[in-house]
Amino acid sequence: MRTAVALAAAAAAVVGCNTGSTGLRPGVSSSCSVSFSGATTGTYDCQPATTAYSLLDGDAVFSFGVTQSGARPQVAVSLAWVGEPQVGSYANTDVGAVAHLQVTTSSGAAWLASVGENNVGAAGTYLLTFSSVVNNLQTAQGNGYSTDGTLTATLTPVSGTGASGTVTLTATF
Repeated sequence: MRTAVALAAAAAAVVGCNTGSTGLRPGVSSSCSVSFSGATTGTYDCQPATTAYSLLDGDAVFSFGVTQSGARPQVAVSLAWVGEPQVGSYANTDVGAVAHLQVTTSSGAAWLASVGENNVGAAGTYLLTFSSVVNNLQTAQGNGYSTDGTLTATLTPVSGTGASGTVTLTATF
């Protein structure tokens, strides 16, 4: 697994400027909502949620983010795995999984789930489930997918940020 974050950025760039006949951007889910329970709570829009596959290294990525504003926390989600996206589930325990899921409040308290990242120990858990995967964008570098499904994760406090307890992240897209 090379660089999940770089692949996520490339996916956003590839799908960001293309629109299909339905007006939806290929490689982007038609909706995305993320909710938190536990140490921090709330429900927020998380569009665009992107899913892409790199033909260069054979890795896929699912990602979305929420920008911090007022009481709304910053959210960064990037999950990567080996192989094209398929209907089914991907978890932190899968061989080759690389993931970074982080929620940071306006006060700086942060919770994290991660696996396979350099300089970051494994923390938290996640389960990403695709109920629908449509390959609707093909380029020389890779493919973009419109997906439907859910993401559930348990995030643990990041030391030194003032966070305590756990946060359960649930996203529907």
